[in-house]
Amino acid sequence: MPSAVRPSSTSRVTMLMQSNMLLDNINSTSVDLLKVQNQLSTGLRLSRPSDDPADAVTIMHLDSQLEQQKQYIANLSYANDFLATTDTALSQAKTLSDTAYDKAMDSIGQSGDISSGNAVVVDQLIDQLLTISNMTSRGAYIFGGQYSTRQPFESSNNGILYTGSLNEKSTRVAPGHMAEFSVDGNNVFGALSSQVVGTADLNPEVSADTLISDLSGALNHGIRKSTILISDGTDTTAVDLNNCITVGDIVNKINANVPAGVTASISASGIDITSASGTLTINELGSGTIARDLGIYQPTSAGATVTGQDVDARLTLNTSVSSLDAGGAGIDLTSGLHIVNSSVPDIGALDISTCVTVGDIINKINDAGLGVRAVINDAGDGINVFNQLSGSTMTIGENGGTTASDLGIRSMNGATSLSALNGGTGVGVDTDAVKDDGNGIIQITDRNGTTYDINLSSAKTVQDVIDQINTVTGVAVTASLTTNGNGIELTDATGGGGTFSCTTISENGQHVAEQLGLEKSVNSNTITGDDVSGVQPEGIFSHLMELSAAMKIADKDARDAAITAAAEKIDTDRTNIINYYGQVGSMAQTINQRTTHMEDNALATETLRSDIRDIDFTEATTRYQNLYTALQANLQTGSNLASLTLLDFLR
Repeated sequence: MPSAVRPSSTSRVTMLMQSNMLLDNINSTSVDLLKVQNQLSTGLRLSRPSDDPADAVTIMHLDSQLEQQKQYIANLSYANDFLATTDTALSQAKTLSDTAYDKAMDSIGQSGDISSGNAVVVDQLIDQLLTISNMTSRGAYIFGGQYSTRQPFESSNNGILYTGSLNEKSTRVAPGHMAEFSVDGNNVFGALSSQVVGTADLNPEVSADTLISDLSGALNHGIRKSTILISDGTDTTAVDLNNCITVGDIVNKINANVPAGVTASISASGIDITSASGTLTINELGSGTIARDLGIYQPTSAGATVTGQDVDARLTLNTSVSSLDAGGAGIDLTSGLHIVNSSVPDIGALDISTCVTVGDIINKINDAGLGVRAVINDAGDGINVFNQLSGSTMTIGENGGTTASDLGIRSMNGATSLSALNGGTGVGVDTDAVKDDGNGIIQITDRNGTTYDINLSSAKTVQDVIDQINTVTGVAVTASLTTNGNGIELTDATGGGGTFSCTTISENGQHVAEQLGLEKSVNSNTITGDDVSGVQPEGIFSHLMELSAAMKIADKDARDAAITAAAEKIDTDRTNIINYYGQVGSMAQTINQRTTHMEDNALATETLRSDIRDIDFTEATTRYQNLYTALQANLQTGSNLASLTLLDFLR
């Protein structure tokens, strides 16, 4: 701190020097006084970086850190409000499910009028649950997942359509850390069906335009870019592949930098390299792995050609349909698909003949207005299809060709498990193949009157059923999957004129032929089985609709049985909602703890910044008084010096 009063009178100096010294003192004190005045008015110790460069840098760093912390607190506040609304919604949903279960119990054994009256209440509960499922927090739909600006549930075609995301919302709550703070409607309300899982590895071919990021690699670790060493036995060249984006980039980079006579090319499954010299080695540079990832690692020469291993290109929306292998036969684009959702008007065949990419096919399915959603599976090798419409059953079949099978999305195929048929209730065959008590035996009578007993007690899949029928009946009757729609088809080749039938030989109430869709008697050569492979959302909306329909059944015994079955499912839904209720509570507790922690951090940062940036008002006020006194003293001294004459110096 400058001296309170600077000396301005020095013996044996000129008056000019004294005047200059006086002015310097006044100016310096005035500047110091101005600085203190500015500090007192702003509350800041530093008004510009030049006041203290080191502290200024620290303050700017703390400002940035504090800004981030305040944003994290705002994110956490948003998440906390979101979870609070979700907590309220789940509590209300639990209450509604309890009411529905109680109404179901009250209806069992009652008259049709009472049961029908309760059905009206259940219908109202469905409407209330629809309102709850579309609740918002700060304008965002709480059960829409990442699609928070779009209403996730809506009434459609006598069902409830779910269009929300399958991924939860998340927000950044700390540097490098994201936290989820939502539960999507599919998980809470069972809004989507168990999907028709793609059974075909579509195995797209590799092309020059294939992105390196879309390759699983020969080691299934992706392609880790680095530099490779390629030698023709005489010359060795290092080829840097770090900047390559596509497979074509890799091939072009190799061909532009390798010894003469060495050539790289693209095959359907990867990259091949040949050498005109008859000798070829391919090594890694340092700790790189790209040669191994590309399946072309050849440290010792094994001839003139290195045939790359399959790098397993993943399926993307931009994958060309013409590049799909699908078992080597490609995709039948001309026949089309036949997708049926029971409560939606049948639109007939879905034409995909103009589709160029996988994305085109997926969009064609999703935009057909059928209440279904197609997605590329997590493995990136096939397509899955969900039913989004609660209260409706979806099936996917053929339209006279093999399109659905080629895409792997036919809902009934040879690999379909019998336990998955009939909405998951399965087919009543014995699990013990040794038992022969009539359970699992169907009887086929051809048009010549010959009967065939087929024991299906060991069958696990649809193909097992087909194979066992064909084994027993020989060439007289053949079983296969129908080429139109879905189901098992029986064809009589005997040329007889009688009745062609299939029925169940049952001793314990299991109607296997009916459960397979084959319980029929016709006067033709073909029995076309019913499609029993449909999938529907198994959630509270579907089950409430099922309960309402059950309450309206006229026959008392059938009504009671259907109500009991629906009530059991609703009881499971109640448990599911309770589980998510607890999960939301746990998430809210975590968010609150993070909020407290982040607020403490922000306070500590603000305190540290204040210690460096802000003034001590007591100290600054004292300094201001001292400087003001010094300025007055300098002015008084200057006044006294200005009145001196030569006589004062001579005395």
